[in-house]
Amino acid sequence: MSTKVDLHMHTMASDGTWTLDQVLEEVYKKNINIFSITDHDTVEYSEKMKEKKLRDNCFFIPGVEIASTYKDREYHLTVYNYNKTDELLNLLRFNDESRLNYNYEFIDLMSKEYEGISLDDYFNNYREDPSKGGWKALNYFIDKKIFKDIGGYFHKLKDSGLKLVFKSPEEVVDIVKRAGGKIFLAHPSYYYRNSCMPEEELDYWKSVGLDGIECYTPYAMGDFQTKYYKNYCIKNNLMISGGSDCHGDYLDRTIGVPDINLEQLSIDQLLDETGKKMNFKK
Repeated sequence: MSTKVDLHMHTMASDGTWTLDQVLEEVYKKNINIFSITDHDTVEYSEKMKEKKLRDNCFFIPGVEIASTYKDREYHLTVYNYNKTDELLNLLRFNDESRLNYNYEFIDLMSKEYEGISLDDYFNNYREDPSKGGWKALNYFIDKKIFKDIGGYFHKLKDSGLKLVFKSPEEVVDIVKRAGGKIFLAHPSYYYRNSCMPEEELDYWKSVGLDGIECYTPYAMGDFQTKYYKNYCIKNNLMISGGSDCHGDYLDRTIGVPDINLEQLSIDQLLDETGKKMNFKK
């Protein structure tokens, strides 16, 4: 019997829609054996999931997805089995505050263009429904009928000229390593939709200290991308991970898709003694 894996999903703690109980319900429904929560720049629900008693033959790997800036572009790094150090928590707090301030700047900018939009209105009058998914600033504009969906929001945000800058990959990786975490380049197929990330760029990510690459992802446009990243990992002795990037009922990404089995991955270093004792079969 195969061992199903999904190491990338989001909850209400960041921009997903599911509670912890809903995550577990869906994990059990899809017969997923090994899973992780990788909320954006927060470990709140990963820490809470660690306290849950799981069904037999189901194993949780604590995770988080951390933003970094490389060549003026935002990249995401999935981190597993971290220790909750002050330094790591400060990094997550820095990212969260940077993103919030970026959204505040955008609201202020849009207030000059649209009537009824203001930071005062946002802070004092708007009440977000977290079960909708996304984030407060996005839902503020959608509820105000300024944008129809996330696509319109991002298009206008890009045209605004505002800059969101996170810490460099070197800084992020160093902090994660000191916290004992294993770190992966998340969904490279997202950054190169119809092609593959050039080997010299992959070499850069390897040089900063990544432990692996998320080769299996819903962003892959074909098997050629998955095989390309897997071959790079095998050649360079890197771990191979994968996940759905599911956000619950928000966005069109289904938990357990792509269908990933443990035999397709290389994640032995992520399975602690408890996981190994469960004797997962490849």
